[in-house]
Amino acid sequence: MKKSLSFLFLSAIFHCYCSGQAPISLVKGIADELQLPGIQIVHSTPGESHSYYLGKLGGDQSGFVNSTTRFQAASLTKVVTAYVFFKLYDQKKIALDTPLYTYYRYDRIADNPQAQKITARMVLTHRTGLHNWEGDVPSKEWRNTPLHTLFEPGSQYKYSGEGFYFLQLVMEEVSGMSFSELIRDLALQPLDMTHSDIVWNKSFDGNTAVGHRAEQKSLGLKKMTTPNAAYTLYTTAEDYSKFVQKALNDGEGLKPETHQLMITKANEVQKGNSPTADDAHVPIALGVRLQLNEKGTWLWHTGSNPGFRSYFLTHPQTGESLVVFTNSANGFKSMPLYFKLFLGENQTYWAYQWRKGELD
Repeated sequence: MKKSLSFLFLSAIFHCYCSGQAPISLVKGIADELQLPGIQIVHSTPGESHSYYLGKLGGDQSGFVNSTTRFQAASLTKVVTAYVFFKLYDQKKIALDTPLYTYYRYDRIADNPQAQKITARMVLTHRTGLHNWEGDVPSKEWRNTPLHTLFEPGSQYKYSGEGFYFLQLVMEEVSGMSFSELIRDLALQPLDMTHSDIVWNKSFDGNTAVGHRAEQKSLGLKKMTTPNAAYTLYTTAEDYSKFVQKALNDGEGLKPETHQLMITKANEVQKGNSPTADDAHVPIALGVRLQLNEKGTWLWHTGSNPGFRSYFLTHPQTGESLVVFTNSANGFKSMPLYFKLFLGENQTYWAYQWRKGELD
C-alpha cells in the first residue's frame, strides 16, 4: 500500500512533493543544512512505502526533482551487477571460484599471472588485488592500460572497480549478451525498475539530476553511454527500493540457497593499512556490505560519483529499508541524520561510522 498524502513547499530553494508520515520539515531541514541541491528518499516497511522528493535538478535545467528524476546510482550499480551474476550462477554459466581468465582472456592482464588467478568471489569481496581504477575511465587509453596487482589475489581487502569491470566482460562472454542486455533482461525488467538503465538514454532528457560539488557548484549534466558494472546505473529511489526489497530482502529471481549465499558474510574488510576494531562491524557478503549492530544484520552499500552520493540500508529480517539519492558531494553527511530519522536512534550505524560512507 502506497500512501498518497502530498505536501507542496514553495521555496526559493526547494520544491517538494512527498508522501508519508515522517516529519517533512526535518527531512527538508537536513537537506537545507547540508546544502543538498536535490534529494530522493524512499523508506519502506512491509506493506508501506513513504517517498520524498526535494530540490532542483541543477545545472541549466529549471525543473524540480520528482519521483521519476534519474540520479546516478554510482557504486550501488555494483550490487545490481552482483545480483545479475548470481542469476548466471544459478544457470550454471559461471562459478564463484573458477579463475575468470579461463572464461575470458582479458588483454589487460595477459602479462600478469597474479591477476589471472582472480575469481568472481574475489571480485565480489574486493580481494582481487587490483586498484580501484587504473587509468582515465572510461577512455580508450584506460581500456588499453595494463592492470597491476598490489598483492596476491584473495589475500587481503582492497575496494576495486576494475575487478567489477573484469567481471562484466566475463558475464558478457558466458551469456552471449551485452552488459546492457544482461542488466535490462535479468534485473531491471523483471523487478519492474521502469525508470532505470545502465547507460544514458533519451527518455532521461529534461528530468535528470545534475551533480554538484560541496559548495553547490554544478558539474553539468553527464551522459554516460558506455556501460560499466561498477558505476553507470541511472535510476530513481523508488526503482532502487524495488531492487532492495525484491532482490536483496526477498531473493526474487534467485534460488533460495543462492540468495542466502549472496547476503551471508563472506569475508572481512579493512579500513586502512592495518585492521581496526570497527572493521568487525562491517564485513562483506558477495557484492553487498553487512552492518552488524544492536538490531542484528543489515545490508548496505554506498555510491560516490563526482557530484553524487547515494546509499541504502536494509534489514532483511524485518523488511525495513531506506534508499537515499543526492546530487551533492555532501550527500554522505546526511547518512547518520536520515538513518536516525527514519530507522531510529537506538543503534550504531556502522555503515556510516566505519568510513563516513566512503568505500575507497
